Amino acid sequence: MKSILTIAGSVFFVACLYAQPTKTITNKDSYSWMFGASWVLTDDDGEAFNPFLVQNLHSHFYPSKVFVDKYIYNGWSAECVLAYSAYNPDKITNGRDSISGSMFSMDFHSKYSFHKLLNRGPVDPFAIGGMGLSMRNNNDELARPVSLTLNIGIGINFWISKHIGIQLCSTAKVGVIDFFKSSDYIQHSIGIVARFEDLKSEDNDFTKSRYKIDKKRKKIKHVKKKKKKDDS
Repeated sequence: MKSILTIAGSVFFVACLYAQPTKTITNKDSYSWMFGASWVLTDDDGEAFNPFLVQNLHSHFYPSKVFVDKYIYNGWSAECVLAYSAYNPDKITNGRDSISGSMFSMDFHSKYSFHKLLNRGPVDPFAIGGMGLSMRNNNDELARPVSLTLNIGIGINFWISKHIGIQLCSTAKVGVIDFFKSSDYIQHSIGIVARFEDLKSEDNDFTKSRYKIDKKRKKIKHVKKKKKKDDS
């Protein structure tokens, strides 16, 4: 866990350095909203130095994670994540087996995308950091039923088209109260993301000034004809 946090922390620090606003980088060509649905793999086996033991990853049906991302400025965005995971009693949880139940998490992250630094394209790596709340409903007495977590992670989007992509993400979550203890876990996810831009009305000939109608009221003068007098 410590090694993963060190690597993720370094990436996030570099992202902060590159993300300072400049005159040459603008908000142009960025998305406005991003939505995603993913399949979650939870590593809660207590093995800090083996974060990718496939045999100990807990999973659930798809989608077990949904999120919404709002773009802010210059590569930065804010996201809200909801995730659900079910414990498999045949797999290891905090060094023991026979742990069953479920876990629900809600997280709020700030995210920085390296997409602009790579001159855009299909590859879109990013780093995230923030806070979360994890609620366990299982028979694991070592971990807290409700724990506030400090989150940090890295991920990458592979854009298949302008709007649709595939996302891979790994997030390390450390308990704030019981720091580096049994409430810590890592959440991996793979899923589909969709981004949307603001719709802007296109200019057409009817919006040009030459077609504007003068709305000022004009007074119409009625001219009365004078009657000719008969010659006496």
